[in-house]
Amino acid sequence: MSDNDTRDRRGVLLMVGVVIVLLLPLGHGAVSSFRSQESSGTTPFLERPEAQYENCVRETVYMRFHHWELLREIRREVVRYGVRGDVGLAKCRDCHTSRERFCDRCHGAASVVVDCFGCHYYP
Repeated sequence: MSDNDTRDRRGVLLMVGVVIVLLLPLGHGAVSSFRSQESSGTTPFLERPEAQYENCVRETVYMRFHHWELLREIRREVVRYGVRGDVGLAKCRDCHTSRERFCDRCHGAASVVVDCFGCHYYP
């Protein structure tokens, strides 16, 4: 076996080792995530509003992914222009009566810190 062949094999082994070392944390994260979803369910349980509050201010998919944009827009209107509309945290509280069973549970599952309640009371 020549020196070139030995060098080539060492280079290939080195590359394989580097690839394994780089992909190992990714594989561990994927396996851990899969195991945690198996044990705790894939979606957090959220408080369902009573039947009289079946329709939210916007459709469910919009509210699930963009409610923060709506609340930020409302905040801007109130703080900058003094305009209070029909939608606000008080209206959210009418349907979703428990902050722990609604806001906190979903934000905890998504690892999102909410700063609304530093100023706003939500029983």
